[in-house]
Amino acid sequence: MNQEVIQDFLNVPGITGIALLSRQSEPVFYSSHPESFQERLKFLSEGILQVVETIPTEYEVLEFQCAQTQVVLCRLLQNMILLALKDQSCITEQFTHVVEALRSHIVVEPIASESVDSLTDSSRPTRQDLLDAFNQLNQFTRQSLGVAVIVNYLKKTCPMRDGFEQFQVERSGQIRFVGESSTLEQAVSAQEYDWFRAWVAQFIRRCSQAVRNYAVLVEQHALTDTQKALLLP
Repeated sequence: MNQEVIQDFLNVPGITGIALLSRQSEPVFYSSHPESFQERLKFLSEGILQVVETIPTEYEVLEFQCAQTQVVLCRLLQNMILLALKDQSCITEQFTHVVEALRSHIVVEPIASESVDSLTDSSRPTRQDLLDAFNQLNQFTRQSLGVAVIVNYLKKTCPMRDGFEQFQVERSGQIRFVGESSTLEQAVSAQEYDWFRAWVAQFIRRCSQAVRNYAVLVEQHALTDTQKALLLP
């Protein structure tokens, strides 16, 4: 787990610690005060894990109190949930943004394992290639969700990374690059490529919650083989 992402999360006011819960592995805990956090989690774990098992898949965020501790559960992936311990303050927009950053990071990890870093500049796509493919996906998705929903999903899933403010989501549901136009035809860096694909993955995840078999439809009908190779892990 990227230490910068973890620290950003722990810097959110009111958050005392986080844990990643997955059926495939033991929980991973992070806190500004590790010793006290471990003790609290040991005390809370049985009750919290019972709640985790009963969360319907359509719920992305669930907040409740357990043993005088405020607990927030956020679904990151189908089989991975973020557990956050917090004080009695309300969930803030900063909290929401950092959750999205954490979710994007987790999605990037399997993508990174495909050795995108090892690709030469000439092997990596250009920003124009990526924009054309993603906008094709957005165009396809209009049939099911409409422009307003697409715009909302694109903005909520866009990675909070330096440089990504140059990708502007327009009211039409299309993504436009507002940076230096001469860089559109240059190969993206390995890191930017990872982040862009994480954006696509999160967008598909959001749409899949609203449209049955959306990911299958994307695989079969939305993109050309070249575009699928560019965008999909």
